Amino acid sequence: MIDTLLIDRDLKNWSIRLFTNYKGQSFNLRNGDNKLSFKPNNRAGVGVGLGTSKLILDVAFNLKGLEENPTKRLDLQGAIIVGTNHLVGMYIQHYKGFKVSNNFGEPEFFSDNIISFSMGVNYLHTFDEISFSTSTLRAGLMKAEKKHYISYGVGGFMVYDNFSANNALIPDRNFFDSDAYLREFKGVGVGVSAGVLSVFVLPANFFTTLNLIPGIGLMHKRSFTEEDKHTVSNPLIYKLDYNAGIGYVYKRFYVTLVYGSGIYTSGLDHGLDYLFSNTKAKISIGYRLNSKKKLKLPFEGN
Repeated sequence: MIDTLLIDRDLKNWSIRLFTNYKGQSFNLRNGDNKLSFKPNNRAGVGVGLGTSKLILDVAFNLKGLEENPTKRLDLQGAIIVGTNHLVGMYIQHYKGFKVSNNFGEPEFFSDNIISFSMGVNYLHTFDEISFSTSTLRAGLMKAEKKHYISYGVGGFMVYDNFSANNALIPDRNFFDSDAYLREFKGVGVGVSAGVLSVFVLPANFFTTLNLIPGIGLMHKRSFTEEDKHTVSNPLIYKLDYNAGIGYVYKRFYVTLVYGSGIYTSGLDHGLDYLFSNTKAKISIGYRLNSKKKLKLPFEGN
């Protein structure tokens, strides 16, 4: 049963991949028209991977180069199709060091003592099969007998988020409410979601995809200042996952370009709004294996 749900045994659906990616979480704090943005440095990387119709396994190496203020990070993200109607995604992220900018004239600077830790799980049950919908773009597979694939679904999500700094994250000016000078924020939330996954086959071996999954939930949130801690009164959290891309297949080779993000926003009292973004972009070049054999697992007999 586990084999059938998680492993594509048909080796012709397997591919080896080279890619370059852009990945990095960021967050904003907004009070009316005033906004602070916190973004990591060195967000680009390169890597290698394996692709199947069930699972993409990519390993990337972050490119720091000559970056004067590199962000230290652990960033694990993935998604898997279980059976043909269940899409499960998850992430664990730990970032240390953010570039801080604003829209009210204060100088931009880099702070190496701002730390963000986030993790989450997303689940979508679709009413139609989705194995082909996802594998088309990610693993370079294409079926010419149909021109489009659309799957609707419902599901849910869980999220934990914590960011902190040694000092207040908000400058001591009159741009924000005086009670909103955060030093740390913690929140854990759950919610429901619904969305659509789509793939469209285009002429000349091109194809494109668009996935949209909005959600709403409840989040227990606590904010900390230098002198006090506060339980946020508004528990609502709004979430949007989206992914768009285009691909091209030539015989056993394929090229894909995808861009997407997981975004959620919530209020923190004192006129302060919080927006978290987990953005990803990737260009991949792959080669599908030329084999009609079936994968044989180590524990199987002759």
